[in-house]
Amino acid sequence: MTLSLSGFFILASVVQGLFIGLAILCAPFFRSSTNNYLAGFILLVSGMTFLGWQEFDHFWPDYFWSLMWEFLIPVLLFQYALRLLQHPYLRAPWLPWLYAPFLVVLVADIIFDLDFSFGVYTLPFPQQHPAYQFYDSLLDSMALWWNIFFFGWIFRIARNDRNAAADKRRWLTRFSIALLLVMSVWFLSDYIQYRTAVEDPYSMLWLALSLLFWYIAYVGVYQLRIVDERAEIGALRDQLLEPATPANVSVGNDYSPALRQLMEEEQLYRNPDLGRQVVAEQLGISEGYLSQVMSTQVGQPFADYINSYRIEEAKRLLSSPEFNPYSLEAIGLEAGFKSRSAFYTCFKKATGTTPGMFRKEVKTS
Repeated sequence: MTLSLSGFFILASVVQGLFIGLAILCAPFFRSSTNNYLAGFILLVSGMTFLGWQEFDHFWPDYFWSLMWEFLIPVLLFQYALRLLQHPYLRAPWLPWLYAPFLVVLVADIIFDLDFSFGVYTLPFPQQHPAYQFYDSLLDSMALWWNIFFFGWIFRIARNDRNAAADKRRWLTRFSIALLLVMSVWFLSDYIQYRTAVEDPYSMLWLALSLLFWYIAYVGVYQLRIVDERAEIGALRDQLLEPATPANVSVGNDYSPALRQLMEEEQLYRNPDLGRQVVAEQLGISEGYLSQVMSTQVGQPFADYINSYRIEEAKRLLSSPEFNPYSLEAIGLEAGFKSRSAFYTCFKKATGTTPGMFRKEVKTS
């Protein structure tokens, strides 16, 4: 089999989709009751993308492909969105009924297929009957609009739910927009199929779904897991640990005690966007005078002073066995660093070792 560049990209994306789905179901880092719905969505879409793109011309792959999974996929994703946001709709009595269209269509397909595909019995009309052909084409249109309806609903819920975490709302908003864009490609592919003589009108759809897998992999799975880890780390730290106090920070006789209080009691260093202006306003002085305080009283540049607290915080978290299950990136971000690279660079500069080696040395000591 000779693959084009786009074909290779689609195949690689499908493999990644299958890997992500299985990783979510099996790996402790990703596994959760919420992510299980996302895994189901990813695995189903990966399988449909592969079967639709490859066209095996064998009975069982074609039969699996012909089933109307399109009525199940958006419901799984809707359940994922509700669980991610902990939305009140989770307690709605109508929620399980959202699976009814898929089940009804599945039963109807099985009834038809026992005649048309398996020959178990004979229905009073052939597969070529105009009424059945109309039903078949109607299902395709209904499946498209069923997906559009749910993805639009997810978008609206994510935008309007002010009680959920901002990171999760932002992810679902962008994800639903991406899905609606995929739906527009689906609509265009249907139009091309029925209005033109293009040989493979759905190649654009498979490519769009492939791009979606890469987006889900980094933003929807890894980054959101980091968000959850940070929340867990913050709650656990508040229960177990005292505030960080760098040993090398000197205390002056004027503003430095107030500055130290801001760091140790209010933990301003945990804000990754913390700058001179915020600290100066808290102290009631100008930014220029704050620079003078840092130079004459504290004896450290502002950035080094803030990072010393962040590094001490990261060291405490890395040294505590209770935080061993959490990733290095989540610990660095929760300590106040803006990115993984900033955390690694500052930590190695201050300690002479990487966060991973530091944790390993603590475990073996």
